[in-house]
Amino acid sequence: MRIPNALGFLISAFLLSACATSPALDPVTTVEVRTIEISRPAPIVPNVDQLDLRPVQWIVITPENVDEKFTQIRDGEMVFFALTREGYENLALNMSDIRTNIEQYQRIIAVYKRQF
Repeated sequence: MRIPNALGFLISAFLLSACATSPALDPVTTVEVRTIEISRPAPIVPNVDQLDLRPVQWIVITPENVDEKFTQIRDGEMVFFALTREGYENLALNMSDIRTNIEQYQRIIAVYKRQF
């Protein structure tokens, strides 16, 4: 009975010593983690048109410059503000240019919102 016990002991000792020297049980190598900051590319945004407004000429009609309009207005001190045909067209075109300019800026803002 001593021989099988001794033989079992020797076999288990060889197995344990073989496992102790295997490469799987080598000391664990450390893993180095680095944080690298990557700069984002600048977004490509469309150019905005320069807003050049057209001149608008306002004409103020008062009792001193238009007698016939004053007769229509009898009570109180009223003042009319009038535009020439060209002034009215320029005013309408200016409003259209302002709307277009605002839409261009809204598209730029949307690009920045998507980017960041």
